[in-house]
Amino acid sequence: MEKKTQKIDKDTCFVIMPFGGWFDSYYKDIYKLAIEESNMIPIRADDLYRPSSIIDDIWDFTKSAKIILADLSTKNPNVFYELGLAHSITKPAILLTSDINDIPFDLRSLRIIEYNKNAPNWGTELKENIKLSINEILKHPLKAVPPTFVEIDPGEKLKAGTIKHELLEIRNEIDNLKRYTKSENIDKIDVPTDYNEVLKFIYNKLTNGETEEAIHKYLSKRWEKETRDQLITQSKDKYN
Repeated sequence: MEKKTQKIDKDTCFVIMPFGGWFDSYYKDIYKLAIEESNMIPIRADDLYRPSSIIDDIWDFTKSAKIILADLSTKNPNVFYELGLAHSITKPAILLTSDINDIPFDLRSLRIIEYNKNAPNWGTELKENIKLSINEILKHPLKAVPPTFVEIDPGEKLKAGTIKHELLEIRNEIDNLKRYTKSENIDKIDVPTDYNEVLKFIYNKLTNGETEEAIHKYLSKRWEKETRDQLITQSKDKYN
């Protein structure tokens, strides 16, 4: 089959994700709109190409894109393969998932957007989070790349490049340590029982960088998942 031809723009955001079913709707109604509203051009492999040597197309898009948006839900092997290609050439990536357990441990030090399809207005919230991440990456692209893949400057810039690389590795280790410490201390946290105090507790945790997964663990001693989802949503509605 012949390729459709289209110029690859330097300000593209290449989306790698599973195809078919609800994922196609997520791309059309959420990811694509978030990228366009960030003044970038969304590209997905099946947008421009018919079945052919798909790996050539993936590699071209990965090299040309300014940002990668990767939905790692369902642990799709093709998506992980394509993300590996992006990381190997120091391409900044935004990681998404509907289940944090789908994210390998060695990627959890990167910023991950977790979305809950059972929450009200989850699509709107996800779109806004993607826009915020795109804006942040455009300002600080290296923050979205694992330090292992950051290139060291050659020649006279070697020393400065090495320092930058080491600092990124330190930041990575600190982030990992923070996540580990938080998970180890969850059982020691005293969660309030008063409704308004619970909402304030959730809000404070979220504003301090806690993930919704961690919030669920804090609350799991007292409430079922459906109630926890409602409390998190109500906290966001009250304080945002």
